[in-house]
Amino acid sequence: GPTELQLVQLRARQLDALVVDERRVTPDEDLRIERVAEMAAAWIARSGHPLAKQRAVTLADLLAYPIATTPLSDEVVRLLVDRYGPEANPARIATLQCDDVGGLIDVVSRTDAIFLGVRAAAREGLEAGSLSELQTRPPLRTTARYAYVTLAGRSEAPVMSLVREFVAQRMVD
Repeated sequence: GPTELQLVQLRARQLDALVVDERRVTPDEDLRIERVAEMAAAWIARSGHPLAKQRAVTLADLLAYPIATTPLSDEVVRLLVDRYGPEANPARIATLQCDDVGGLIDVVSRTDAIFLGVRAAAREGLEAGSLSELQTRPPLRTTARYAYVTLAGRSEAPVMSLVREFVAQRMVD
């Protein structure tokens, strides 16, 4: 779900902790924010996509197809605009935007839509050869920063050490 809703649930003590995009969390005195991982972003398409075999895909090439992404932080939007120009603003280019990364990857694997997001989210399809990372010019070269967010001053439940271990094992490029 949306990071903002999850933060409300955390503050209402409906959740014990979050692992979310660090850039979408505004630091506040009631939150403890600990970076967990930094993971590379990529442009991903199905292997049979018309752009999959090109050696140098431009933003204009990408924009000829639907773009699927999660909501992006203002910082990531700035990084995209700095890298590709004002026409790369996700508010303008995102055809499909939702918090369900698995659903986005599924859409990309079945259509000509292109996923803009964390490469690791597509790991299974990339390893199986059903998805391809598009080689853009200029290269994307940005990351998603994930953080473990808890309430400051609150004791952690003993089971949370297992959650931390689980997250550390899986949040890798």
